[in-house]
Amino acid sequence: MSDGKNESRGGWGSRIGYILSSLGMAVGVGAIWRFPMLTAMWGGGSFVLAFALICFIVIPAGWCECALGRKYKKGVVGTFTAAAGTKGKIFGYFTSAVPMGLAFYYPILMANCLMYIFYSFMGAPFLQDVAGFFDQVNGNRPVVYAVVVGIILVTALISLQGISGGVEKCCKILLPLMFAFLVIITIRVFTLDGIAEGLDFYLAPNLEQLKNPNMWLAAAGMALFAVGVGPGYLVTYGSYASDKADVDTDFVTLNVTQLLMCVLCGFATIPAVVKFGLDPTAGKGLIFQSLPLVFSQLSGGLIWFVMFMVCMFFAGLSTTLSLLEIPAASLIDGLGWSRKKAIWVVAAICCVGAIPCVWSDVFFAFFDNLIGNVFYCLTAAVITFYLAWILGAKKIRTEYYNPTSALKYGSWVDFMDKFIAVPALIYFAVLAILSLF
Repeated sequence: MSDGKNESRGGWGSRIGYILSSLGMAVGVGAIWRFPMLTAMWGGGSFVLAFALICFIVIPAGWCECALGRKYKKGVVGTFTAAAGTKGKIFGYFTSAVPMGLAFYYPILMANCLMYIFYSFMGAPFLQDVAGFFDQVNGNRPVVYAVVVGIILVTALISLQGISGGVEKCCKILLPLMFAFLVIITIRVFTLDGIAEGLDFYLAPNLEQLKNPNMWLAAAGMALFAVGVGPGYLVTYGSYASDKADVDTDFVTLNVTQLLMCVLCGFATIPAVVKFGLDPTAGKGLIFQSLPLVFSQLSGGLIWFVMFMVCMFFAGLSTTLSLLEIPAASLIDGLGWSRKKAIWVVAAICCVGAIPCVWSDVFFAFFDNLIGNVFYCLTAAVITFYLAWILGAKKIRTEYYNPTSALKYGSWVDFMDKFIAVPALIYFAVLAILSLF
């Protein structure tokens, strides 16, 4: 299969493969690294509550995106060109660039994981000075970049195996293993003496924080980040689904599971951060500074720490597969490229784009906000508005996903999509844009 749109696309080999691959897109470093980091920064339980609420609000929007991709059997460029013409094509290319932007800095966290795993077998020097050691590892820019390039190339090689042979097969192994690790580690953290204060911080909402619009913006960005609404994930992955697939039930399964995974990641880190008096606003380095101390208090702690780092690396790999897949699918459908050419071009762009993210922590933080908040909220608002108000929420419900759904949803879904999800996403998009100034 050298080229051609249809030959290059492929499809899911099974329903469980589709769900797990979509989960791999949703639950990655975002769950293990970004969710605990933002939860700690924005008041614990308040952020968790806002995050869960927004995940629920965007369910109808997610159904529409999945169903639209399945209908047209194309990536975001092909789908929006078919649905909205030239303007849709331009927006499709912009949308598919967002996941590629994530691939500029996501592998950096994965590189840190590999380096901490390596040093765990070299005497665990990070236990002597957790903050100083992270600065040292993070500051070794040439080594970090070399590992990042290696990760991007490995991801490209897996992606070249296609959807069922590469992405799906990889996620079938990585996701169950990651979940098992998280359950084990969470149970171990719960055995810490005096963990109650940390649990209270994580679970009890701060009423004052709930009034903070910036906290809601961060929660919205994280929720969209986690469920994939907005920058083309659901459209692209839906395009590989069969015509008989129950995409709405599958998306609810995805949403509930990713929510559980994020909450588990929070349980595994946040209460312990509070217990040991660590800085919850440490940002990028939070888990790399806090977890070594946490696990050093446990019997066999270094083994558990390595397990967590392996788990985080697996999560990142399942996500980077998605980050390459979205723009590659757009090039395959939009320009008629072969899968091989599209994957390698995207991988090369990611290797170049990673340079400023590796060499500047300030740029890393700015870019994370730009991609994870601004562009996620903006693309989600535009897509959801178009599908709900222009193409029609009722039309998509009655013609695109209800016919193959185990449950037949009524007009209340249209109301929720048009009058709750759309205004909320537009509000968050405006907040996100204003945050740049």
